[in-house]
Amino acid sequence: MSAALPADPAVGLGQIQAADTQFDLELFKRQAADTFLSIKQAVEARDLTPVLDLLSDRVFDEMSQDVASLVARDAVQHFDGLAPTRITVAAADRGPEGDAITLRIEAVALSYLGSADAGGYSPGGPGAFTEFWTFSRTAGATSPSAMRLECPTCGAPIDVDTGRICHYCRTLLPAPHAQTGWVVAAIRPAQENLG
Repeated sequence: MSAALPADPAVGLGQIQAADTQFDLELFKRQAADTFLSIKQAVEARDLTPVLDLLSDRVFDEMSQDVASLVARDAVQHFDGLAPTRITVAAADRGPEGDAITLRIEAVALSYLGSADAGGYSPGGPGAFTEFWTFSRTAGATSPSAMRLECPTCGAPIDVDTGRICHYCRTLLPAPHAQTGWVVAAIRPAQENLG
């Protein structure tokens, strides 16, 4: 995966879609929005355990330091009313190490730092912000068929919307995003992408 963003993300997306015929960009963006919300909620809760499988090791380490800093200061980062408003592809790349897609996520929230005991309040502001989130997966990873998913243990058809336990053999199934192999490899505020 190259460090420089290609001029036209359509080229990288085309390569990803040619190698993975089940890849659905709109579904990917919806899952990215869910991931974005889940990770922000985990930061607000000061517990990254629920999103561990969504993050690369490097991003998990960075975010763990941020959360540890909040805990040490007895602070909570709030994102009241958080909602992504627009998600666009900023870059896409398919290389020997795997696939990477960088999304420009525009969102709104009332962001402020508060005290964990509901005391202090450090006003941020209601407003829009933009971040670039890079999702990556290893070479050879593909999207599951939208038509039918099967339990990896017994082969029974499964419906990921009804839960993560196979109704036949009781195997705990991976989360839908884990089945595709996409993890958050980088998170950067928009100002870091200027120039």
